[in-house]
Amino acid sequence: ADFAVAEVQRACLSPRQVVLEVTESELMKDLRAPLEVLSRLRLMRFVLSIDDFGTGYSSLAQLRDIPFDELKIDQSFVHRAAHDPTARAMYDTSLSLAKRLHLRTVAEGVENQADWDLVQSTACDEAQGYLVARPMEASSLPGFRDDWRARSATQFAFRG
Repeated sequence: ADFAVAEVQRACLSPRQVVLEVTESELMKDLRAPLEVLSRLRLMRFVLSIDDFGTGYSSLAQLRDIPFDELKIDQSFVHRAAHDPTARAMYDTSLSLAKRLHLRTVAEGVENQADWDLVQSTACDEAQGYLVARPMEASSLPGFRDDWRARSATQFAFRG
């Protein structure tokens, strides 16, 4: 927690501007230490996101015990969910649970127009995947933002 605070201060940011992702599998290794650290980070106003939700061991207990702000729906539940009833059931269940717990939602693995349309039609808060953007250096963000505004007006218009 002290390291995160120091880095945010060094970058002249507010903790509210930083989303810290925690993978479910890493949490399960030893829950005591991460719980203390995550609680301290949340009190400092960092945004906490649980990644790979539903692919580990005790997701529901973690959502109960750890003060997450955001749930990332795993790509295995998102990609192809428009055409795969099993993936769609997992996606819908994860999305519903997050909404009932008042968590922001991020759909991972959005790789094609069908994935995009599904995410848009189900009111998921954010989409993440190669259809939107590939991983990039921070210095590429300003150019990406301008390109995204132009592309999203046409290429990513909702078609659901």
